[in-house]
Order: sequence, then C-alpha cells, then structure tokens
Amino acid sequence: MDTGSCEGEGADAKRRMIDRFSNLPDHVAHHILSFLTISHLARFGCVSRRCRELYLSAPFLNIDELPRLSDAKCSKLQRWLNCMDRFFFLRGNNKIQRLRVCWMSHFVDVSDSDSDGHVDGDDEDDDETLCSCDEYFRMVSWIHNAVRCNVEELDLDIGPGEAIAPVFPSSVFLCGSLTSLSVDLGCVVLHVPSFAFPSNLKYLKLKSGMVEQGFSKWISRWCKCIEELTLDGIHMRDTTIESSSLKKFSFVGDNLTDTVDIRGDKLEEIVIDWLLHSPREKSLNINAPCLKYLSWKGNLMESRNIGKLEFLEEAAILLKPEVDGSSDVLEVLSSLCRAKVLRINEATIKASYREGSIPASFDNVSSLDIHIKTFGDELVPAVVSLFKGMPNLCTLYINSKRPLYGDEYDACGFNMGYWKMQNFGFIHQLKEVSIELSHGTNGVELIRYILEYAQNLETMLIIHSPQQLDELVTKLDETKKISNAKIFFKESKKSVLVL
Repeated sequence: MDTGSCEGEGADAKRRMIDRFSNLPDHVAHHILSFLTISHLARFGCVSRRCRELYLSAPFLNIDELPRLSDAKCSKLQRWLNCMDRFFFLRGNNKIQRLRVCWMSHFVDVSDSDSDGHVDGDDEDDDETLCSCDEYFRMVSWIHNAVRCNVEELDLDIGPGEAIAPVFPSSVFLCGSLTSLSVDLGCVVLHVPSFAFPSNLKYLKLKSGMVEQGFSKWISRWCKCIEELTLDGIHMRDTTIESSSLKKFSFVGDNLTDTVDIRGDKLEEIVIDWLLHSPREKSLNINAPCLKYLSWKGNLMESRNIGKLEFLEEAAILLKPEVDGSSDVLEVLSSLCRAKVLRINEATIKASYREGSIPASFDNVSSLDIHIKTFGDELVPAVVSLFKGMPNLCTLYINSKRPLYGDEYDACGFNMGYWKMQNFGFIHQLKEVSIELSHGTNGVELIRYILEYAQNLETMLIIHSPQQLDELVTKLDETKKISNAKIFFKESKKSVLVL
C-alpha cells in the first residue's frame, strides 16, 4: 500500500471539508458554532484564516469551563483568563447576540499551596480558601464588553464566594439591546438603576440572591416590554408588581417574602411554589382577569385574594394545609371552578373534605390528575366527594407512592360494591385512565369498577409493583369489561406491557 498516497488523500479530504464549511454563509456557520463551548470554538479558530474570522465574529458565546478549570492550579486559570481577555479584545465591536457564563469561584488548598498560591494536586486535605485570581471581576469585564457589543441575551450562572460577593453590575440594565437576562446571583446583591431608564427586557429570571426594595417599582414602572418574570430563591420583603405587558410570573422559594401582590391584564400564567414559616403574617393578592394557568404549591396564608379567574383553563393546587393549620381550602378550590384541567394532591383533598363536601362546581373539569401517597381508607371518601363534583370528567390520572412501611389492611376497606353505589356522573364518558397502585386493594377495586361501567373507555394504564402483577391479572380476569379499551400494564420504572 502506498502510505504516502493515502496520507495525501486524507489531507485533501480534510481540506475539502474545511473549504465546504468556509464557504457557508456567516449566519449558517455561526449557528453551527453556537453549539460549541468557548474552548472548542477557540480550537476551531486555529484551523484557517476563515475559521479565525468566524471565531472572532461568533455572536453566540458559551463560557462553561467549570468541569475543566474548577480544580485547576491558579497559574493555569490565570493563563486561561488572560486568553479570554485577549479574545474579547481581538473581537472588537462584533455583535454578541447571546453570552452564557457558567462559573464557580476558584478555591485553593491552603494546606499545600506555595508562595504563589499554587496547589499541589497530590494533597487531599480539605482546608480551602478563595484564590487571588480575581476571576469574578474579570468576568464582569466580559459582561461589560457584551453590553458594549449590544448583547441581546445574557445567561449568567456565577457563584462567587462569601468573601468577594460584589454588587451585580447595574449597567447591564442600561443595555438597550438586552431582551433576555437570566442570572443565578449566588450571594450577589442586585441593584437596579437608581435613575429613570426604560428597559427593553422581555424575559428576566433571577435565582438565589437578594434584590433591593426598589426592584418591584423598577419592574412596574420601567420594564414596559417584560413578558416573563421568574424569581427563584430571591430574598425581597415586598413583591408588588403591576405590569401591562407581563404574561408569565413565577415565584419560587421558602419564606423569602412577606407580600406577593401581582397585577396584570395580560397575565396568562402564574406559578407559586413556597413554604411559609409564619403564613398568618403573609399575604397574596392576584389580579389577573385573563389568567389561563395557575400552579400553587405550598401552604396557604391568612390574607389572600386570587380574584375571579373567568378564563382559567388549567390549575395545579398542591397545598400543605397541615403546615399552617389554616382553613378555607374550599374557598380556594371554588376560585378554580372554571378550569378544564385540574391537578390536586392528597393534602388538599383531605383538608377540603374536613371543611365539608366539595361543592359541585367543577362542571368544566375534563381532566383530573391526583397525587397521593397511598389510596388508604381515610382518603377514599374525600376522593369520592371530589369525583361527585366533576360530572364531565373524561381523563383521570391517579399517581401514588408505594410506602416502604404501612399496614396493607388500611387500604382494603372499599370494594367494588361501594364504588357502584356512588353513581358517578362522569363514568359513561370516561375515555382515558391511568392509575398507579400503592398497597392494599382500594385502587384495584376502583379499576374493576371503571372497567365494568365506563362504556366509552379507550385506554387504561395500570402502574404496579412486581409483586402485584399476578393478583392484579387474576382480579381483572374476573371483571366483565364493558368497553373495547386497551389495558396497559407498566411495572414501576420499567417498560410497558400490553395485553
């Protein structure tokens, strides 16, 4: 074999491949390069002059070097930071459409560092301290550079150590081209501009940090284009926001605020996920006449008003009333009566049943998704009360968690005869059912009832443990199925078996 000839052909093929890429229009090449991290992009820039041009003009920059540099010596990190500084200098004013930075503070092992702060990788001592690389401040300079280059999207996940926690640069909010900002603040304090300046932000997500009290006023007064706002783990005493453009609002975090007051004529989606230590001292007010989706997870508070949700299509109510001991769960449920899709958990069902029968006001609900621990005897009457308020139900999902410990006989008190006596209004139009079995027989008896009386049933999925399958099949063989529904058996976290 002519080795030289083969090597020559291989080199020619490589050159042809590079030439084909080089001949692509800039926007096509930049889209392909947008999937690379900055290190891979830099390697690409070394291939040819054309590749270098594309490298320095790339509008999508992904700086995610955490796996490679988090444990590196300071000298290596310094060299990499210097290369990044040079890259931003060489690319000049080329537009940056999206900049993503994912970084954690660099630590060194003080028990084995030399006079320059370098670490011997052979030492396994746990004594660590922040190094003196100043990488966070270098990254802030890159953010300023992106602002200068009219960046449109910023995605920043930077976790500085407690000792250096600087203020997030408020100049970012003065960037007229910026439409999307996602910041994991860590222990950084967020200050908004102290003077009047309109923002073109459409999407804003803040996570794990603190914001000053003027934040809510700034959002309400100066963010006239904001459509989506997410506050995840953000400490702010008063969250009062009124917006004529906001469409989606999410607040996630335990005991981080005293007041949530959200108002907007265009609001279509609200997500609340919290656990309050002193709910009687907190308040929630929602004024969103066009709301279509509401998800409320956590506990109730003493003062609340969620208004009339005339256009509500989907609601998730996953409360923990046992935490605060408050009542009026029925009042909250009544506010959701317009929903077509309802997701509800065991704690909410039990609390509402203790307060009285659930009002027969869920005529619009066609899909019900129930999350329970186990289908125990104490839960069945509450579920029946819920079912009777939903005469137009077509889809039913029951998700349960099989307990590690528990008396199986606590979930065997209701046979098919009990279910027959309930005369559910929805049984003849039920089309799709998915039931995840826990211990006991209550769930199996409900399945048998549905199979015998749901004449329009199309599909049923039964999720079971390996130990339940034989007895389950035996029970179903004794059941007279009224419909031509397909029954699927799925072992928990395993493949689906079709009969």
